[in-house]
This record gives sequence, structure tokens and C-alpha cells, in this order.
Amino acid sequence: MRTSQLEYFLSVADARSFTKAAETCHVAQPAISQQIQALEKELGFTLFHRTTKGVSLTTAGQQYYRDVAGVLDTLRRADQHASAIAHGQMGTLDIGVASSGQSNLLQVINRFSSLYPEVRIGLHRALSRIQGDQLRQGVFDLVPSPLCAFDATEDLAIACATREPLRIIMSESHPLAARRALTLEDLLPYPHIVADAATDDLALQTYPHLASYPDTVLLRAEDQGIAWMMMALGLGIEAVPESVIASLEAGYIVREVRGYDASLEIGWVHLGDNDNPALQKFLNFINDQRL
Repeated sequence: MRTSQLEYFLSVADARSFTKAAETCHVAQPAISQQIQALEKELGFTLFHRTTKGVSLTTAGQQYYRDVAGVLDTLRRADQHASAIAHGQMGTLDIGVASSGQSNLLQVINRFSSLYPEVRIGLHRALSRIQGDQLRQGVFDLVPSPLCAFDATEDLAIACATREPLRIIMSESHPLAARRALTLEDLLPYPHIVADAATDDLALQTYPHLASYPDTVLLRAEDQGIAWMMMALGLGIEAVPESVIASLEAGYIVREVRGYDASLEIGWVHLGDNDNPALQKFLNFINDQRL
């Protein structure tokens, strides 16, 4: 049987007339009659009592009507759901998160979710050194991150990249916290904390002076969350994007450091061939946010 036959059957049952059903379905009346007869032959039982006054459902037809109506409703919902997924209005979008300090970048998710509540958002821990591998393995669809934390490969794509100035922070108990005016030389005796990455580019862009002072101790953390904990414990100083400072937890001090001038280009990184419609919908959304 075909879906059109079922739709014709429902239309005749609702109208109690082949002629009215044909008008509703915009087909010739004989075509409706032929399709219903073919359906009855396939089923092996009569659906309608036919009289000169019109048609009415048989007992079997009444039950078939209830079942078919439910089936067609399910098919229509399936079509709607599949269409919504294909257009990125439903489905799942998985996002990698390196630390809670990225809340300024992730605020865009709230705005996206308010527009597309049918898209389920999943958050996953992004480990700085292997986040490129995590993308390729499908752990998440995209991750907000410094671009220099990735190996330069053709399979990665970048959205909404911006350059962020960095600021030096330290624990309130750190020896330098009591001093208001600091110079670059003041930082050198203390360990510098950085989230580890696949290359040294992230460390060198975060602390450009390391090229001139290679003996400075560099503490590499597994991710930004661990880096924050190390700083909070007073194990060293840390450089963070200026825009995330307001969202950091208490217990740190921001210090101006004369001679320190660094920034990172940060964007949403994803696989160029990821065909998840929800990802494309999100990328279009964040691009529109910048206009």
C-alpha cells in the first residue's frame, strides 16, 4: 500500500463521500475510487459501506481508520523531525570546554539555545594537548580555544577568531601579590603556568619573554582548569585573556606588568568536513552575532 492510498482513505472517511474527498485531495473522483478499491483488495476486507446516500465505515474500517490516523501522524512527525535535524534546528551539538573561565565565550550558547531549544547541547572536557585529536575522534564538534594550541593541519577550520590581550594573574598568597608595580624581570624567578599544547607555540605566545629567558620554569597543566588550580595554590603566575577575568573565581590578583605585552588569537575550532547540521546552524548563528 502507498501513503497516498491511506490519505485518500482518511479523506473519504472524514467526508463520507468520494466526490468531496476528491475535491479535498485535488484529484479526480474515479482515481479516489480506484485507489480505495485497490487498498481493500490488498487488505482483504471492505472498508466502506457504499449506498446511494453516501459511504460509511464498516466495523473493520472504523478500527483501520483509528490505526491509520495514528500511523500517518507518526510519519508526519518523523518528516518534521528529520527536516528539523537536516536544517540544524534539532539534533545534538557537542562542545569542548577547557575550563569554567571560558564562560564569557560560552554565553553565546544561552542565546543559541533560546532560539533553537530543540538542539541538545553537550559539554565535554577539552584537554589542551590532545583537543585536536578529540575533535577528530568525535568527542565534540567544536571547541573555543587559542588557535596556536593546534597543529597546523588542513582538516581544521576556524570560526569567529579574535585577538585577546593577556593579563598576568596570581594567587592572593603569592609573594608578588603584595607589590603593585611589577616589571617583567620580577616575574622571571617564579614558575610560569600554561595549559599544555601539541606544540610550544601556545607557551611562547603566552609568555613571549621565554625566548630570551629559556631558564624560566614553565609548568605545563593538562588543561585550563588544572592551570587555574595551580595558580590558586600559589605554584606560579598565569596569563589569561583579559575578557575572562571577570568570570574567574575569587582568590586571585591581577597585576600590571611593565614589559609584558602578549595576546592570543582565540576562535571556535572544528573539523572542516563535519557535516552535523546543528554545527552549521551554530556557526551561522555566531557569525551573525558579530555583524
